[in-house]
Amino acid sequence: MASENINRKIAVIFATDVVGYSTSMEANEVQTLKNLKACKKILDDLFLQHGGHVFNTAGDSVLAEFSSAVSAVVCASEFQKLIRERNKSVENFQKMEFRIGINMGDVVKEDGNLYGEGVNIAARLEALSKPNGICLSKNIYELVKTKTNFSFDDLGEQKMKNTIVHAFDINTGESISKFKRKKTKKIKLIPVFSIICFFLICLSGYFFISNNRNGEIMNEKIIAVMPFVNSGGDSSQDYFVDGLTEDLIIDLSKINAFSVISRNSVFNYKNKEYSDKEVAKTLNADFLLKGNARLRGDLLRLNIELVNSETGSNIWAERFEEPKEEIFNLQDSLVINIVEQLSVKLTDKEEKKIINTKAPDLEAYDIYKQGLASQDRSEARKFYKKAISLDPNFGRAYGSMAISLAFDYANTNRQTLTNAERDILKNEAINYAKKAIELNPDEAHSFFSLAFIYAQAKMIDKSKDQNEKALKLEPENLLALQMKATNQINDGFFKDGLTTYQKVRKIDPLFPIFVLQGEARAHLALAEFEKAFNISEEALIRNPRSSSAMLNYIVSAWKLGKKEDAKWQMEELILNSNNLFLNKNNFVTRINNYPWHQVNKDLVISVYDEIREDGS
Repeated sequence: MASENINRKIAVIFATDVVGYSTSMEANEVQTLKNLKACKKILDDLFLQHGGHVFNTAGDSVLAEFSSAVSAVVCASEFQKLIRERNKSVENFQKMEFRIGINMGDVVKEDGNLYGEGVNIAARLEALSKPNGICLSKNIYELVKTKTNFSFDDLGEQKMKNTIVHAFDINTGESISKFKRKKTKKIKLIPVFSIICFFLICLSGYFFISNNRNGEIMNEKIIAVMPFVNSGGDSSQDYFVDGLTEDLIIDLSKINAFSVISRNSVFNYKNKEYSDKEVAKTLNADFLLKGNARLRGDLLRLNIELVNSETGSNIWAERFEEPKEEIFNLQDSLVINIVEQLSVKLTDKEEKKIINTKAPDLEAYDIYKQGLASQDRSEARKFYKKAISLDPNFGRAYGSMAISLAFDYANTNRQTLTNAERDILKNEAINYAKKAIELNPDEAHSFFSLAFIYAQAKMIDKSKDQNEKALKLEPENLLALQMKATNQINDGFFKDGLTTYQKVRKIDPLFPIFVLQGEARAHLALAEFEKAFNISEEALIRNPRSSSAMLNYIVSAWKLGKKEDAKWQMEELILNSNNLFLNKNNFVTRINNYPWHQVNKDLVISVYDEIREDGS
């Protein structure tokens, strides 16, 4: 009988809010309220024209009821158009952007307000919308598609809390994305990195199930974690959002069920428009993990979606909202329960690596990420030192400090520093690296930092030992693989080096030029001159002034009988060296100083002699 007192009806619900409202309020509360008032005046006038009735407002959000789906959609379109026109005519600090979601569904009316699933879905469609965008449920789309002249983007079925909604965008020609967007779910009070751990384990389960049918292991899958978009509009927070991407790459790399594309390759796409299929083809990735994040004061909003590169469909997507200070409060018991429910067989070591119990101090972490983002090594070290002072147990900061010092050590010479000063710099780097290992003995980064400084100090055997320890912990650690491949080729294990470089290419498809240089040396040593020539050409296209690429080109061209090409390139090399290589003694001295295998040195010197004897 109680149900007879409930006032139910079907209604068209219009939901909107301001993009970046909290950030704007923090920057200039008075001006933001003025801007909002001006925009709401536009909206109120349109509601009056199109029959919209506001039944709830809270801060920047507005909920309105319409009796007509067409009226609601036309009103939304005109509002976004007027807001865009307003933004073109005012100063930056006066601009505002809105998202709009429209749904038709069952609602309950009580004391002038509306409640129920119809309202909830409209609000979630609004959250799904892009800035300046309008997102519709399928029932709204079906009602307006033949009665309006709008074009629509089909977003497919989107999983929302307790339901699935087929969503559509109105294509305004402005900033509505042409790509499929995230499914939306908002969960409170679960720390974001616990959620990431949950995602990692779910993803591992997905690969475990799909790759272990009938007891057979299928081809290893490759995932690319694309740079998260800083959707808050505050560029000063880029380092923090980049840090989320980097940490996710690191954590995913700890799971053996799949390979992860390197930061070096994926960050080529930062702040760029790209097609999922095109980037997947370039990176040879089976799956793309995409996301956007924004900080609103101390609140972090994170959206994640996992896309199947072959079909373009979403495998998994979620939306999370967490206090920033909760970022490291991992809920181990939650992760373990999820593992049990999914029957995912993670090893104890993998689980320990994913669920990091040594979370650093939040402020120290924030400062450390600023150091990683810095393009100046001296400035970066100031950030690392400050992070260490705030958290003396922050192992990764020690490792990054060691690597930065090692670069300085490698780039100094006896003209800028005395031997004693260089030794001090070297020992300082070694001590930082050893401290990183002491604090984080389960992280490849710690051992690589020591391997790197040993390599710069020509302590090769010690460097190899530490590098192997890094690879034992993380078999696809990019920096460690690059170092291993280079060492193998310089030691004469040419085929092994080429095999290792293939692993580098797999996880770093947009690899740096030194990969080509190392591969060319290996092919030269194996007398595979055609391969060496082609690779050297590719290297010279990237950097026409690379002495190493020129030498590989000269030797391979000469051995293939392309003598004029070899002679021409030798002239370029001599000019590039300021005529230093005109003198054979200078040339031989320089070549012998390279850390190459003797086979490569002998090849280069013999071809040099042959070219000189030929009249060059």
